[in-house]
Amino acid sequence: MKKKNKNLNSMTIDNLVNLFLEKEEQTINSLKKEKNNISKAIKEISKKIENNGRVIYIGAGTSGRLGVLDAVECKPTFNTDIFLGTIAGGEGAFFKAKEGSEDSKKLSMEDLKKLKVTKSDVVIGIAASGETPYTISAIQYANKLGALTIGISSKPKSSLSRIAKYEITPNIEREIISGSSRLSSGTSQKIILNMISSITMIKAGKVYEDLMIDVQPTNKKLVKRAISIISNICNVSFNNASILF
Repeated sequence: MKKKNKNLNSMTIDNLVNLFLEKEEQTINSLKKEKNNISKAIKEISKKIENNGRVIYIGAGTSGRLGVLDAVECKPTFNTDIFLGTIAGGEGAFFKAKEGSEDSKKLSMEDLKKLKVTKSDVVIGIAASGETPYTISAIQYANKLGALTIGISSKPKSSLSRIAKYEITPNIEREIISGSSRLSSGTSQKIILNMISSITMIKAGKVYEDLMIDVQPTNKKLVKRAISIISNICNVSFNNASILF
């Protein structure tokens, strides 16, 4: 067991910044060890999407919020509705913690039933500990439906990693602030979700070279970005691209 980060309260801000950065470097190294598992999962997800499947993130607390965040960001970025996020306790839990909801096994099944999950879908359970009842129950239910299941946790050999068809488990042995899964575990989850959604969408034809070619121009900033994309791809001036737009 690694030594605890004692006396954080007496450390200087400079030393704390260095400590946090060093810890995040360790997180990246842990993720690199999972690159094969990440690739396998994305390849299977891509197959499901090609057959009109959806990707459903499900989790509690920080894990659930990160899943919802990634799903919500996919709509304006890639103009897609195939990514969905479900958090224990419902939408209200995104803004205010509802810790007791993570212990409900029944609630996660009800949430997936509302989404009418089928064997064409992908259900990705996210739980730092890999032991959250809400998330485990969701994966068990999705398995019964024949859906593709993936477990993302920070603990190898956890219950979540055992029951999911595919596992992604960077080993986060200890957080800087003991018990706070919003730190290194949260970082690893966000990076994994970024890769899952972004790489899947790249392979689905939503990206040309390094450009988002299906971005939703729903505000002035995005309209300008869309025109710039046209300008880059067509090799024309911004003004001419605005005419094409």
